[in-house]
Amino acid sequence: MAEVDYNTLVQASQLLFDHSQPFNDQKAVALDLVTSGMRSSNIQIITACNKIWVDLQNDQFFWTMTDQVILLCKQNQTKFLALKVLEEQIKTKWNLIREESRQGLKGFILKQLLHFGAKDQHDSIEESLLNQINMIIIQILKHEWKTTWVSFIPEICELSKTDQNLCENNLKLLRLLSQEIFDYSKNQLTTNQIVELKSNLHKEFQLIFELCFFLVQTFVEKQNIKITLIKQTLETLYTYLSWIPFGFIFMTQLCEILIQLFDNNHFRNLSIRCLTEIVILKLDSDQQKMIIQQQKIGIIFEKILIKLRQVFPCDFGFLGERQRLRITSNTQLQFFDDFCAILTQFFTGILSQHLDWLENVSKTNPNVIQLVDYSLQYLIGFSQLPLEQNYKVCAEFWFDFTKRLLEQPTQLPKGNQIILNLYSNEMNPPSLQNNSYPRILAELRKIVVSKMAKPQEVLISIDETGQPIKEELQNTENNALYDLLKDLLINLAKLNWTSTKEIITQKLDKQVKLHYSILKRINNGVLVIY
Repeated sequence: MAEVDYNTLVQASQLLFDHSQPFNDQKAVALDLVTSGMRSSNIQIITACNKIWVDLQNDQFFWTMTDQVILLCKQNQTKFLALKVLEEQIKTKWNLIREESRQGLKGFILKQLLHFGAKDQHDSIEESLLNQINMIIIQILKHEWKTTWVSFIPEICELSKTDQNLCENNLKLLRLLSQEIFDYSKNQLTTNQIVELKSNLHKEFQLIFELCFFLVQTFVEKQNIKITLIKQTLETLYTYLSWIPFGFIFMTQLCEILIQLFDNNHFRNLSIRCLTEIVILKLDSDQQKMIIQQQKIGIIFEKILIKLRQVFPCDFGFLGERQRLRITSNTQLQFFDDFCAILTQFFTGILSQHLDWLENVSKTNPNVIQLVDYSLQYLIGFSQLPLEQNYKVCAEFWFDFTKRLLEQPTQLPKGNQIILNLYSNEMNPPSLQNNSYPRILAELRKIVVSKMAKPQEVLISIDETGQPIKEELQNTENNALYDLLKDLLINLAKLNWTSTKEIITQKLDKQVKLHYSILKRINNGVLVIY
């Protein structure tokens, strides 16, 4: 790239801010020149180019010429920056321009959506351009949905049926719409505007669901849809699952299809994320709906455990597998870590929300005892992994789990009564409290003791008067984890003090032997008593 000359840059700037003539080819060349200068090796040139773009953003006319910038400029980076300017201006000035100009600009943006969205592959800058076009449509929709663009959802869903590439981007657009309304609009729109947008989205959701359901169902039956499109479909579904009406989830075959998609490596993580969002939904207050919901959740729980045990048995040895992958493949290691983290969310979610119900069912159905036991075994395996954030999720679940056990009127068996026996006689029927929980808690004690976080560190220093002073080193995350694990260990000790004491004593004995061995080596075999 030829270096941009400063004098040429000044001339380009003067031309761009000359509003006596429209945006033409000459101005397009000048604007591309400014964009090129932002990649210069000369700091003075870079600073000048950045200032020109800032001034263009504040210019009252430039944003209205975005369509000409897109058509005439050659550099995609220039187009991207012009679209960024347009997005910011739409947020505050959309209602100030004439209706004819608004409709013209909206039509132009939709043409760009069709142009870029229908492409099979994009380079990084084209991908950025398409994302920016999506964001502009969202900003326009905030202003126009209730008035001149009430047909947006039907149009976008119908358009999605014409081309898989376009459908993939349209699903991304619909996902952005949900995120923008429910997550990001708090400081940009009034409460009434947000309520209206949410109401619109609820009314139109059936069309979005039908599109997503059609895609995943067709893939399961015919396998003739792009993998990237199904991934985008699952991402979009995941965004909507937390608030969509009861019937769409539990009165359709959506859960069964998501379970089937678990078998495909491409969709395993995404399908579990969607199923996790489903199982953590609050049970409906209507008794009949609650029963249907529980039946579906029971199916999800059983089917996923059956499929998961075919991939990773409960006693798989997750820690050893992770250590192996660290040596052999970073890509597979990342997938393994993500998979374990998502499964952690799934099991902690379903057990946190539905353990009372599962325990009640287990009294008449021993198979449920086995399912809950398997899920707890998986969480024990995930708790052993050196994944800090995942360990925090596990620790929070285990704290709530042990606290719940302490609050139950029936105490767990003590001592060695920790063997799972699903074939007990009628006088001593199997139960989670008698057969599963004590063994799980025994494993958990070992993990918590071995992975205990450090307490708050204290540094002793001497002040200028010669007096020792204590300085507490602040590490908020570590301190919070330490407090959580400390409370968890207290709960574990209350549930079985003998087992907890034995594990801590063994850990201390190992530490003493280790330090003893180090001292002997330091002193060349001569033991020194300190």
